[in-house]
Amino acid sequence: MRRHVELLEKNQPRQERAKRTYEAILAAASELLVEVGVERISTNLVAERAGITVPALYRYFPNKYAVLNALGAALMDRQNEVFAKWFKAHLVDNDLQRLLDNIEALLQATLAVTIERPGGLELVQALRAVAPLQEVRLQSHRLMAQQFAEIAANLLDIELDEALLSRARVSVDAGYAIVELALEDDAVSAEHILREGSRMIQAYWAGTPARPTVS
Repeated sequence: MRRHVELLEKNQPRQERAKRTYEAILAAASELLVEVGVERISTNLVAERAGITVPALYRYFPNKYAVLNALGAALMDRQNEVFAKWFKAHLVDNDLQRLLDNIEALLQATLAVTIERPGGLELVQALRAVAPLQEVRLQSHRLMAQQFAEIAANLLDIELDEALLSRARVSVDAGYAIVELALEDDAVSAEHILREGSRMIQAYWAGTPARPTVS
């Protein structure tokens, strides 16, 4: 049975000073995630790095997982924004194939926003591996899969059923796995990993039946 861990933030900062403290906490946690890893991060370490007391940290977050959850949610939101912009840029003539032809651009943009965030690699690894943090990743992936399945159903003029939703869900998780591989393994260039990964997703969608056109 998974032990419940409180992940909700206690207070959202309103005044400028409180906002600076809140951002200092998140910045400190990002740095420590890289330096010591998720298991060794503690509220004491975060507070010390942020230049505040532990009670001051507890005004905003109940524990270290809540801090990391806030970081993870921000990264997932940023990645979801990438998806929305990609969809808007590449949906031409209501053609699903045009979207699929540009999967590599989506993977590249997702990689870029993950790299630009301090501790991005360590954060995505933590969201996958640490039980209390997994839900934020799952919720984000489910949302993106639902959106993509709805788009595909509309463009193909077919029913949004469990099979199509599963196909979208597998594609979303495959895309993130490809991005993580590009982040983690420098034995092969990220460019080649993203290119081959995009071809794999395109092949997976090849032959998805559309509703026959009535002549």
